[in-house]
Amino acid sequence: MGDLIREPEREFDGEETAAETVGSGRSRLVRRRRALLAVAASAALVACGGLGAAGLVKSPAERAADTAPPPGSVLTAEAAMKVLTRSTVTRGQVYPPTRYDVTPAPSSPEITQLYVSALSVKAGDAVANGQLLAEVSGRPLFVLKGAVPAYRDLKPGASGSDVAQLQAALAELGHLRGGDAEGEYGPGTARAVTDFYRQIGHPAPTAGAAAAQAVDAAKRAVDADQRTVDELKSRQSAPAAPPSDGASAAPSDQAGQSVLPDLAAQLDEAERKLSDDRAALARAEEADGPVVPAGEAVFLPVLPAAVTAVNAAVGGPVAGPLLSLTSGDLVVTGQLTPGQAPGIAPGMAVEILAENTGTVVRGKVAELGPRTTAAPAGRVIAIGGAAAASGSGSATGSASGGAAAAPAAPAAPPAAAYVPLRITPDEPLPAALSGQNVRITVQRSATAQPVLCVPVAAVYTDATGRTAVTRIGSTGRKVTVPVTTGVNADGYVSVIPVQAAQLQPGDQVVVGR
Repeated sequence: MGDLIREPEREFDGEETAAETVGSGRSRLVRRRRALLAVAASAALVACGGLGAAGLVKSPAERAADTAPPPGSVLTAEAAMKVLTRSTVTRGQVYPPTRYDVTPAPSSPEITQLYVSALSVKAGDAVANGQLLAEVSGRPLFVLKGAVPAYRDLKPGASGSDVAQLQAALAELGHLRGGDAEGEYGPGTARAVTDFYRQIGHPAPTAGAAAAQAVDAAKRAVDADQRTVDELKSRQSAPAAPPSDGASAAPSDQAGQSVLPDLAAQLDEAERKLSDDRAALARAEEADGPVVPAGEAVFLPVLPAAVTAVNAAVGGPVAGPLLSLTSGDLVVTGQLTPGQAPGIAPGMAVEILAENTGTVVRGKVAELGPRTTAAPAGRVIAIGGAAAASGSGSATGSASGGAAAAPAAPAAPPAAAYVPLRITPDEPLPAALSGQNVRITVQRSATAQPVLCVPVAAVYTDATGRTAVTRIGSTGRKVTVPVTTGVNADGYVSVIPVQAAQLQPGDQVVVGR
């Protein structure tokens, strides 16, 4: 081929002609190699493309095999011996039976505003009889045991069941009423009150200026009476003056009777008045003794009590309840749907489960209440409540200065009706469960002993109408076992095989595919 290609003839001289001839030959060789490589690469690409296309092309049989479902598998479960319990599961709320919201009140007219001076407790604390809770505007706020909240100031001369309640609470702390009768606030009770206030580090308050003025007035009356008595006694004991100029010893009226005042009668009257005024002074002095203001005493029927909330800090004003206290064992109320309630009766066993802690408490159904939509909650009793009148302000005061009132919040949708399930726990509920929503399981009935049972899904009716299960043998062979069913609970059903040997505990039965 090189012979057929000829370069145009040119004339060269000597060495130049030879060098050019050699270079031209090398160039032609490189071009040939490149051409061969390009042809080989093209062939390789065509071959690879053919192989790829062949891989993408499938026959109808191959497509059917790829889209067919996987081979069927059998789901099995084990036949077992169980105690089957028919149960109803619902939710319930744990809460204290009573909450006391304590709002301090001024304990004397001298207090014009209420501020928190000190706090002696915090949320979660337990408080006992006689314990100091806080100081409000320098005065103590303490708790005492008693069924009736304080509704008046208790002071010397008072009487009633609330005085007896105070005497009993102080006696429990070692401060006895002395010779006072039960329910009578006398000198013995006054000493007990003074000692108690000294124990908590505060002076006992007194009846105030009015009582002090009454004592002063009574003392002045007694002093005046005493001077009158002394003067009459002096006149009665003085010797009579001798008559002069023939005048008679004493003046007389027309009937000859003496008109000289009857000093003895006057003295008797003056002494009676002195005795009465002395008794009045004693009463006034008693009334000026130590007082237990209603704004300082918090009476609770059950102690110790738990502090559930402290709503102010030291130095802050009192606006609404300062403290919330709860007393008594926690209670739990379940919320049954109307469809769950039938068949549940008092005395049935109950399991209370707090999922977040794993706490389990057992109990019994106490009663079912009437259908309601109100959320389960205990009573709330307000104690005090005169904080707004003291000038300390209120968190719910009305807007002023032309400020627009906030728009009313949309009404909440009505709550679903439920049947309250009241439960009596076998033991007091732990304090940590207060306020929790718990799971409640009511055990309606149970088998007396373990029975052979299988999952409900394992039982079926065959073509002949027989109730049966399918057992998987050791070799994988399926055996139909006719059975009689019994108690159904918790997803299981008790079964009695027609032939006992055909189904034993531990056998695998088909529950699905």
